[in-house]
Amino acid sequence: MFDVGFFELMILMGIAVVVIGPQNLPKLAKAIGKGWGEFQTTFSGLKQELMDEAEGIKQTVNIDALEQDISAATKVDVDVNLSAIELDIAGDLRKKDD
Repeated sequence: MFDVGFFELMILMGIAVVVIGPQNLPKLAKAIGKGWGEFQTTFSGLKQELMDEAEGIKQTVNIDALEQDISAATKVDVDVNLSAIELDIAGDLRKKDD
């Protein structure tokens, strides 16, 4: 996502030390880490709730059976009897005279 190399990271850390101060930097890093952890926990919980809800809706609607019904209704079974048809030299189809 961000293409930050070693030297860019060192420059950012230097700016952070100057702006925030060396005594407050560990507190800030700890607060950011804690906040990020809470965000990930909340996000994963929300994601799991949505997946569970989607699975419940899927079972309520019985989408698997619906998909099978649609597949069976739209299936085209073509039976071609090629022994009664032959191609002439020009590539046109004509019926074989037995």
